[in-house]
Amino acid sequence: MKVYSLLGFTDYEGSDLLGVFGSVEDVMKCVESNEKGWFYEDMGYVVSEVGEQIDDMLAVIEYVEFKRYY
Repeated sequence: MKVYSLLGFTDYEGSDLLGVFGSVEDVMKCVESNEKGWFYEDMGYVVSEVGEQIDDMLAVIEYVEFKRYY
């Protein structure tokens, strides 16, 4: 079963796991649901099989556009 893990990145602080979803559409609904915007420099999702180890997240992440909160 494929899952889509949404991450938010903050410079010099690292990343936060924002949720694990069943489809790209669900990821995008989450990204768009925050009307005030997000406090991250970048956001993206990683596609993997349930239980699969990811060795190099930055090599497989798909970045998304989002509204930033300033």
